[in-house]
Amino acid sequence: MRKKEGLLWKLSMLFVILTGVTTLADFAGIDIFKKYVWFKLFTYLLPVIILFLHSRLTLTPKRALSFFILAAIVGTLFEYIGLKYGTIFGGTYVYESPLTLFTVPIDVVIYWAVFIYTGYSITNSFLYWLRQKKPNFKRKHFLLLLFEILCDGLILVSLDLFLDPVIIKTGAWRWIEGGPYFGVPIGNFIGWFIVTIIVTGAFRLFEYYFPRREAIYHKSIFIIPVLFYGVLALSFCFKALFYHMNTVALVGSLFMFPIVIVNLYFFEEYEEQCK
Repeated sequence: MRKKEGLLWKLSMLFVILTGVTTLADFAGIDIFKKYVWFKLFTYLLPVIILFLHSRLTLTPKRALSFFILAAIVGTLFEYIGLKYGTIFGGTYVYESPLTLFTVPIDVVIYWAVFIYTGYSITNSFLYWLRQKKPNFKRKHFLLLLFEILCDGLILVSLDLFLDPVIIKTGAWRWIEGGPYFGVPIGNFIGWFIVTIIVTGAFRLFEYYFPRREAIYHKSIFIIPVLFYGVLALSFCFKALFYHMNTVALVGSLFMFPIVIVNLYFFEEYEEQCK
């Protein structure tokens, strides 16, 4: 188990370094992804590998695979409806990607699972730092279950407040009619919230009625999704500043960074109490 945890931390540090290299290259005017396609592929796949391995430790291999498949399917279904009918996410939008599954870009399919697991895991980490066990049918605490699902959704919406305006600027996708939030319709964030709570709500409900004995691992690995979330926040902040989107940088920072900072604070408190 220690070897697996050590591998996760090493891969996570590699992700931080690669994200830093990419960000510096952007500021230097070097399109490193266009120049080195293999680098882009590796950088995109690394978080997927890290968080899937993380889920195998914190859930179980079967539950981890079920979570990622469920998130990918629900995300793809909603994206398909949104692309075809202009509903769900508040308007008509178009992706600029040649590799698709049912008109949905492959990387979007995969990253729905990655992002939703990140939100789910960060919520769980707050529980651990506060020494709260997951609710189940024996302990009851159904209200805590609902609160967890709400937090999952809000963590993802906070992420998208940064992600959508910045990625639109890179040309990965575009909104046909635009919207009031830096060209993004408000319905988009409602859509993100709905997709997230459907996935985590279904999975948490399953965990509620079919709880499992807690696996043995060092709780510090729950910092890894928080680290991923924080690195994304920094990356989006630098990109927003690079594109002179100062207001986006401010708004996104006000939503994402507090989640990271408060989580790290509770983690420090948890570690102090464990000494």
